[in-house]
Amino acid sequence: MIEISYDRNMLRQVERRLGRMKSEAPKALKNALNQTARQARTDLKNQVRKQYTVKAGKVSQAMRIQRATNANLDATIFVKGRVLNITNYKTTAPKRGAKAQVVKDGGLKQIVGPKGITAFKGINGLLWQRRDKERYPIKPLKSLSIPKAVGNEKKVYGRVEPDIKKNLKANVNAQVRKILGG
Repeated sequence: MIEISYDRNMLRQVERRLGRMKSEAPKALKNALNQTARQARTDLKNQVRKQYTVKAGKVSQAMRIQRATNANLDATIFVKGRVLNITNYKTTAPKRGAKAQVVKDGGLKQIVGPKGITAFKGINGLLWQRRDKERYPIKPLKSLSIPKAVGNEKKVYGRVEPDIKKNLKANVNAQVRKILGG
């Protein structure tokens, strides 16, 4: 959950700049917050795609925006989702052993489990791995969830956070200029 909100100081500045039209300040902040939330969602999605090989549709499905209203001047980006099957990332499964790449700066790596057991592709397209040398039981291979990827301070959220603050200031200024007619 990423919350985009204003501070009282920002509200006072907007009211002062609007002068006699200071009753329009909540509307200006609401519009600026919603615009910033949309930009932040796009920036987060792009940053996840830069760092990880996850498919774009999975990232989009995991993010939802709760928009700001005149009564509640907070916009929130919710990022929800389960741990994904490894096939949602870049994978290959030739006849002998499967390979996967989750992080973009690494290459495809052989998936090897305990006791040297390799993964294989099942009929349903998922990658599976035996738990030991016996034929059964088998388990589907999983990897990183979208909320974990977005929450990564070094690779994703930490890089996008300064842009969110900068975009909020720019959007507030644009909304004030729009209300003032110029």
